[in-house]
Parts: sequence; C-alpha cells; structure tokens
Amino acid sequence: KALENALLDAFRNHNALKRVVRFHLEENLENIAGSSETPLVKVVNNLVDWADSQGKIAVLLIGAYQENSGNPRLKAFYEAFFQKYYLWDSPTPPQDFGPDIDWRGPTESTELQGFWQSSPDWYDVGFLQGAIAQSNAVCRIEIPSQKITATGVLIAPQLILTNYHVLHPNDTHDLQANALDTSLQFGYISGEDEVQVFRLDQQEPILSSSPPQELDYLLLQGERSLCNAKIKPVSLGVQTSLAPRMGLNLLQHPAGESLKLSISRDGITGLYPEKGWIQYVNKAVGGSSGSPCFNDDWQLVALHHAEKSRSFGTIREGILLSSIYPHIQSFLS
Repeated sequence: KALENALLDAFRNHNALKRVVRFHLEENLENIAGSSETPLVKVVNNLVDWADSQGKIAVLLIGAYQENSGNPRLKAFYEAFFQKYYLWDSPTPPQDFGPDIDWRGPTESTELQGFWQSSPDWYDVGFLQGAIAQSNAVCRIEIPSQKITATGVLIAPQLILTNYHVLHPNDTHDLQANALDTSLQFGYISGEDEVQVFRLDQQEPILSSSPPQELDYLLLQGERSLCNAKIKPVSLGVQTSLAPRMGLNLLQHPAGESLKLSISRDGITGLYPEKGWIQYVNKAVGGSSGSPCFNDDWQLVALHHAEKSRSFGTIREGILLSSIYPHIQSFLS
C-alpha cells in the first residue's frame, strides 16, 4: 500500500505513469493495468499487483524514482526499500557502466532473484574481521580533471589493480594524462579522519594493461612513498575454486562514496574462464569499477568491471584474477 501511495503522489495522471511502464518495464500500461478510463487509483493497484506477480517490484520502483526523484514521498519509500538490500546509506539507481556484457545467466527476473538469499540475522565476527582487514588495501580512485571516481586495490607494496576503462572511458580520453592526474585515496571510510593520498609514479604509472573488450585491467605503479605506508596488500586467490551459487563479496566506493561492502551469499551466476569472466548479482553502481571481488575466505578472486540494466533485472560482471594473473605475475615477484 505504501508503494501505491508513493506512486499516486508522484504520478498524478495516466500519461506520466505510461512513461514509467513503457521505458522501464517495456510494457504497455493499458495491457497490464487498465485503460485511461480506469480510475488512476485502480490502475496503480493493478500495476503494483502485476509487478509483484512478475518479480519486478524493484524494477518498477527504480524506474519510477528515475522519472521523478524529486517527489518526497517516492524518495522516502525508495530509500527505505533499498536500505534493506544496499549497504550504503544513499541508494543510487542502477546505471549502465563499463563494457557490454555477454550475459549467460538467468533471463527471467524470478530466477535471477533466486540468487539472492535473505540476509542472515547476524554475520560471523571472523567474517567481518576479514572484510575489515582487506579494506585497508582498497582505495578510492579519483581523476579530478575528468570528474571520474572509481575503486582500486593494492595487490603488492606499490602496485594497484583497477579497470582499463576507468582511466580510458572512451577514445576522447588520454590514458597517460589521466594516469598522471590520478589520486589514490586509502582509508576513505566513514568515521575515519585520516585518509592517505598518493599519486602514481610520474615516470612509469602503467606497468601492464588489457583493453575493455579483453580483460579490462590496468596494473598501476604508485609513487615510491606508497611502499612506506605500511598498507598490507590483499590476499590473492589465483588458484581458488569458484562455482555458481557461491558467495561473493565486493569492497567498493559506489558513486565515489566512502567504502562500502556488498555481500551475496550465493551471488555467482556463472563462470567463464575461457573468456576470463565471472558473472553475479552483487550490488554495485558507477564508481564501483575496479572493485575487488573476494570469496568468503577474503581472497581476491576477480575485478568488478561492468553493470547493465535489463528488463529482467540488473546484471554485473567481473574479470577473473586467474585470467589477469599470468599477464602481471612478473611484476609481483
């Protein structure tokens, strides 16, 4: 009922509601909820019932919020709803970012949602301690001149891994110039006053790379003072066995915010080592590109790089560390 009231407050005529349904649900409002002659209250009731039966309540809510994010009642419902699923304080509608995804997982919304187990009443303290320990090596990446934010991870005393497309979103960008303008911000965490900021090495900032259509990674070399910062690199899970419906955990700076943790207890939908891909349902948004993906033992197993919205839900993809590792191994010895 609260969702219906929010929709009625935000969309006060049939035409406004038709736009939400057409562009975000890819449906015709009249076909699923009633014609323009049907009272709007009844149309909204029918629409919510239909979305619930199709497993598309979240898709409807996201679409409505994107169309009218300034409505106070809709905004309040949206934030309350997504705080149950997002661990960051200010929910952001999923947005397309990163390279295209050749999705090979479920294409029915109910099946896709089946990869989300409900959150437990409590988490093992050891598990959370593992997250905290690895979080020290995760940095917020900022390129001030381009207004770009992303995420990176320290994998050796002076070496940071992130996505190629972070520093080179398209051909209008100069990869080398962006590298020299890049800021690495470690400890960008809520409640922490001391953020350690470093630049990349000005002579050789990029040691190894693969473009977005391949493995979409950059191995960056930080300035020498990063070696003296006593930041422990993450544990690498190069030989780790992964399988669909295993847990996956992302440490990330969504939308450039302070560090957040996204946990899925069974979120892996598929593994495609011949392509170097891992696909999953963990929540992420723009700014999460380059986020480290960990298994439940807190070993780095992949690098998050793309999110796309589909009619059946939002899909995400990362690049397996086991595919990247042979290309960067010589720099780690």
